[in-house]
Amino acid sequence: MKAADLEKARLIAGARSQNIALRDRLADGEPLSLTIGEGSNSLSIVLMPRYVAGIRADLIAAFDVRIGENDAALAALGVEA
Repeated sequence: MKAADLEKARLIAGARSQNIALRDRLADGEPLSLTIGEGSNSLSIVLMPRYVAGIRADLIAAFDVRIGENDAALAALGVEA
């Protein structure tokens, strides 16, 4: 494997780990909030529980897709996930 491929694999593996961590935090029920703005000018929007559940499910599914894409990219480089 070339040095460039090793670096590419390292970056993909790092992204995969981050995607797994975020998916697992969502799946474990960590609070999810919607905030507009930054710092002292930020405002939180209170969402209905049913709406939050839908957003959570969509995000978990999206992270599953990303993890699958990470796995495919690693496999293309000859690395097992």
